[in-house]
Amino acid sequence: MQDYGIWSLVPPLVAIVLAIRTRQVFVSLLTGIWLGWVVVNGGNFWLGTMDTLQALVDVFADAGNTRTIMFCALVGGLILFIQRSGGVAGFIHKVHGMLERYGHRTRGGERALVQFFAWLTGLIIFVESSISVLTVGALYRPLFDKLGIPREKLAYIADSTSAPSSILIPFNAWGAFIMGLLALDFAHPFGTMFRAMAYNFYPMLALLLVLLVIFTGKDWGPMKAAERRVREEGKLLAEGAKPMLSDELTEVQPVPGVKPRAFNMVIQVGRRLGMKCPQPVFGKKLFTP
Repeated sequence: MQDYGIWSLVPPLVAIVLAIRTRQVFVSLLTGIWLGWVVVNGGNFWLGTMDTLQALVDVFADAGNTRTIMFCALVGGLILFIQRSGGVAGFIHKVHGMLERYGHRTRGGERALVQFFAWLTGLIIFVESSISVLTVGALYRPLFDKLGIPREKLAYIADSTSAPSSILIPFNAWGAFIMGLLALDFAHPFGTMFRAMAYNFYPMLALLLVLLVIFTGKDWGPMKAAERRVREEGKLLAEGAKPMLSDELTEVQPVPGVKPRAFNMVIQVGRRLGMKCPQPVFGKKLFTP
């Protein structure tokens, strides 16, 4: 394998900087991929461009890659369908009832309880982190807005529960990938992975830290400034913030005549999670060295 030295750091660094500055994830990733091929070809921009195009075509030669891309593309459609079927509205109605019954019993009241529900939802939907983040965002954004909780807090809770739960409960594509790697060197990859879970300190601490923030009401740095902004100015978003989703998508109303029911949300998410779990994840093939 050829050693590219310091040049091997350039593509990922450029991709990260571009993603932060432009908020255009696909453009940033494509630029990083292109630079990687340029480096591989010794700085030849033409060959790097041609290899980049060929690599994009070759991605679809693998059935697993194609299924993953199609699944990610359909996740947004799933969330929109849940909104139109009244699942989101029905779920919000259910949560409102629980807040009225139990909010006064929780330290911090309704604010703490709705944040805990968001944490719990992100933890339960462990099969796919993309579905977890989008579901938590779609379900709890109206509740967070109504209670005056900044969007930054919702993003923090969604992100800090989806990825950690997918790692700690690896009955998903992530677990299949890890066991595929372990199968190269270990006779029993399934058992090895589960024994190693006790050392996944970061996801455990991430989940516990969210609970600490929720029930103590303590915020630091930018999050504290965001809470102060909402409290003093009533602004859920920071000045100049550019949400990645438009209001047309985040405020979709149910189809007229459809009765809002939380069940419409649960059944659709459950069906999608079932489709995401292919047989190899739970079948004998994955656990056989």
